[in-house]
Amino acid sequence: MKKTGKVKPGQSLAPIPVRAVDFIMYCTKNPKRTRTFYQKLFGFQRGEEWNDSWSEFNTSPIRICLNGLGHKPKWDWQWPAAVALAVDDIQAAARRCRRRRVKILVPPVETRVCWFAIIADPDGNRICLHRRKDGTAV
Repeated sequence: MKKTGKVKPGQSLAPIPVRAVDFIMYCTKNPKRTRTFYQKLFGFQRGEEWNDSWSEFNTSPIRICLNGLGHKPKWDWQWPAAVALAVDDIQAAARRCRRRRVKILVPPVETRVCWFAIIADPDGNRICLHRRKDGTAV
């Protein structure tokens, strides 16, 4: 039987395995100002920073991340907050989303530190499917 990638009525698909909630992401127009706000108000220590637009605070067990406008290609980063779910395989997770007709806002992308894709739930809430290259999940 040929696979078409489409879900047939009554057909059940396996869920996407989630290892952990990796982080909660907030978008910011001014990463430096927003980073300073969190540091001064809550005493958060700087964590990983991949560029001028991305900051992580190690707020165990889940990190808080700030995402600014300096990314290329230019996506609309002015969306509301998003939860990042650690998955083992971004491409496989994206295929499962497509089969279920889940809206993919940002298709799978590779950065120097991770792979990710951003999907939307039925109410438009963003979910980042995420895999760190070092294999960790918070």
